[in-house]
Amino acid sequence: MKIAAIEAGTPAERAGLRPGDELLAVNGAPLRDALDFTYHSDGEVLCFSLRRPGGSVVQVEIERDEDGRLGVVLAPDPVRCCGNRCVFCFIDQNPPGLRPSLYVKDEDYRLSPFYGNYVTLTNLKVWEIERIIEQHLDPLYVSVHATDPAVRERLLRRRERRQILPLMRRLGEAGITMHTQIVLVPGYNDGVVLERTLDDLEALHPAVRTVAIVPVGLTRYRGDLTPLRPVSAPEAAALLDALATRAERCQTRLGTRLHFAADELYLLAGRRLPPPEAYEGFPQIENGVGMVRAFERELAKAKRVFAHGARAARAAAAAGPPRRAGRRTASDGRRRRAVLVTGVLFAPLLAERLGPTLARTGEAASFDADVLAVHNDLFGSGVTVAGLLGAKDIAAALAACGPYDLAVLPREILNDDGVTLDHHTPEELAGWSGRPVQIGLAGDLYRA
Repeated sequence: MKIAAIEAGTPAERAGLRPGDELLAVNGAPLRDALDFTYHSDGEVLCFSLRRPGGSVVQVEIERDEDGRLGVVLAPDPVRCCGNRCVFCFIDQNPPGLRPSLYVKDEDYRLSPFYGNYVTLTNLKVWEIERIIEQHLDPLYVSVHATDPAVRERLLRRRERRQILPLMRRLGEAGITMHTQIVLVPGYNDGVVLERTLDDLEALHPAVRTVAIVPVGLTRYRGDLTPLRPVSAPEAAALLDALATRAERCQTRLGTRLHFAADELYLLAGRRLPPPEAYEGFPQIENGVGMVRAFERELAKAKRVFAHGARAARAAAAAGPPRRAGRRTASDGRRRRAVLVTGVLFAPLLAERLGPTLARTGEAASFDADVLAVHNDLFGSGVTVAGLLGAKDIAAALAACGPYDLAVLPREILNDDGVTLDHHTPEELAGWSGRPVQIGLAGDLYRA
């Protein structure tokens, strides 16, 4: 473990630690990675064994400041890559030109409790299982897909050294809780296989806290990959009926619904989504479970939709007239046309709720607003969610939608660095269109 930097004015600097030093142990405990460092470095006084760049090994004692800081910045740990070759792997279906990180197949259990990364647990060595238990890495997010060993191996295309159910049972008995997911692949893990999987996971409650059922995602870049088909609307409807019965039974027996279907299944089947309280705190929201209800709740609480209302109108006015002649726009800034961008799947729901929201916030007096459903050419028409829209598809849709003054884009299209899947920024989108771009409800505003 190498030290990347030392913060100025901290105990680590005063003790003489330097960038490039390699940490070997703390208080006698060997250090393998940042997780060990965090787990073993919680004392007030720490004795580090470290190797200098020249090869000498020294002992350094550090006493924490009152605020608990040490001041050690570690070099990033190497990424633990996935050893599976899942038949449905989305990364295998990625188009060229995306952010480089989107081509990395990670399978790092160390990140799971902190960032919600899903892991199959297939790569775990014996000492890593013991470490999860000893360091209480909780909760884990586990990709189960199927509990039948033969089906799971067929899905993962890898012979497992140990079966998933006994491993999960052992973790549960040690006090580790798990959120689980099933990527539903028609012809592989549906029907009786799915019923068995759900039964098995129910038997592991309360260690298993939630089960998310997510339809397989298929792009136009499957090439020579194994032929798969998407979940159909009738299949989605039948699954939702079965899950409703099962969830009701679990609610009575276990005090939780336990099983949660992804929003995409409800929208595909044309069904009404459960109320917000049915999602029990939205623990699977990053998996597309409850995102619609969470957004609706945000919309209902919003005091405004557009960036500070008048500020957005002023930005639109400052950008000049809409880039093509057509619908008249008042030059005094009292009424402007805003376009709210989303994926094909969510567009009807957003259109249904937008008018009443603008009437409630009073912004209907300043803006005419339309919902723009963007078709996904980056991944293919089978991908319909907003979070997988690329900047170029959005730009093309905006160019074809007629004159507008402000484009409102979903936050989900950006990563934490503010970059889209195809590596573009909101500033670039605003520059291409010549119109202001807003990210999220009452969000950040970018001018051309």
